[in-house]
Amino acid sequence: MAEIKFGTDGWRAVIGQDFTFENVERVAQAYADVLRDHVGAQLIAPLQPIPLGFDRRFLSEEFAKTVASVLAANGLSVQISQSYCPTPCISWMTKATKAAGGVMITASHNPFEWNGIKFKESYGGSASPLLTAQVEKRIEKNESEGRRPLKIPFEEGISQKKIVRFDPAKEYVSQLRSQIDLGKIQKAAWKIAYDPLFGAGTGFLQKVLETPVSEIHNEWNPGFGGFNPEPIEKNLAPFLEFVKKERCDVGLATDGDADRIGAVDEQGRFVNPHQIFALILKHLIERGDRGEIIKTVSTTHMVDRIAAKYGLTVHETPIGFKHICAKFLEVKPLIGGEESGGIGIPSHVYERDGLLSGLLLLEIMSTKKKRLGELLKELAQEIGPFYFQRDDIHLDPENLDGIRENLLKKEIFKVGPLKVVQVSRMDGLKFLFEDESWLLIRLSGTEPLVRLYAEASNPELVRNLIQEGRNLLKIP
Repeated sequence: MAEIKFGTDGWRAVIGQDFTFENVERVAQAYADVLRDHVGAQLIAPLQPIPLGFDRRFLSEEFAKTVASVLAANGLSVQISQSYCPTPCISWMTKATKAAGGVMITASHNPFEWNGIKFKESYGGSASPLLTAQVEKRIEKNESEGRRPLKIPFEEGISQKKIVRFDPAKEYVSQLRSQIDLGKIQKAAWKIAYDPLFGAGTGFLQKVLETPVSEIHNEWNPGFGGFNPEPIEKNLAPFLEFVKKERCDVGLATDGDADRIGAVDEQGRFVNPHQIFALILKHLIERGDRGEIIKTVSTTHMVDRIAAKYGLTVHETPIGFKHICAKFLEVKPLIGGEESGGIGIPSHVYERDGLLSGLLLLEIMSTKKKRLGELLKELAQEIGPFYFQRDDIHLDPENLDGIRENLLKKEIFKVGPLKVVQVSRMDGLKFLFEDESWLLIRLSGTEPLVRLYAEASNPELVRNLIQEGRNLLKIP
């Protein structure tokens, strides 16, 4: 049997290889066992129906039905989505209904060959390492004891009302509307483009706004048109051109399960997640919200500048939204965000929500009566220009061992001509320099890959920092 291990956010595997109906049943059985044993302080009210959703990937609905059939056979009630839905919908429903947990069938932004399972805690956030470790151990225990998953036919579960359907376009859409000034956005009458990248956000933005939205890549296409469903610049080339050609005021994009955001300004230029995070943070503060700010180690220092201006505390975490979510539980949070486009507003749910992030950008534009290009110019004038670059470098596994043993433990006081003023080893090796620029060298936990991240006040310095990172790694 395949070994099942949970990563940064859930279990993901290639469909037909390790992600099979048999293995999904094994995971669902272990999850049911963990819930019924009340493992974890946050797992409460186990009799509440478990919200269960799925994205638009190949066989996602069938995998979701399999999970529902196993949970129902184990005495757990299940609410399964009538159709595909965003992951944040399941996160919010789990929190709102006080369920013991939630389940989402998705591989998020992974390539089309993959699928996966995300678990949600009772507060709606990503499953903690404690919970996923318990599920992994229970899978092993069940296998060692020769215990097979319990399962009832899906239609039998429906007829017995152990499994019920819910409409994701109803309550979740209502919740999103409650988080924004819908009237102000509608009055502004922006020409809005949206690219769900063939994913689970399809149709939801227009449902929330109740105004026309120019949507592309909204048909069912489990191959994602040859792109990975991740809203980064290289995957959005057709969308950038569409926004420019159609003379839209703004373009919004979400990933495969709609928990990450990307944007395009009125001139068809990509707006990166760092800029989006900074704009939303500043807007929340200006509308009177207060709290502590959480960001991952690879996320922009624009956030630190804004926080310093308003006297707010910033917490830095390792990469992975589960770390942000854990910090949400410890402090009085205002917002949390990561370099990959995941931004969470805790007053909504302790999880990322790409659709809400996009809606907040529309609210900012409508409040300021300015498009994104103008807003970004103002932001740069206020806190200074920031430029960011990330390079992913594939290496032989032996080279990674050398980096892990030597470079990441080595004391370094200068990187090229720049004097190091602070070093963080929270997640990789991060150098901070006198001019507030920084360089992060981080090894992937799952691939023979090293990632270089850099931020500085001009593009040339960013490129130089990336090259200095390569020099430290002894890579041309």
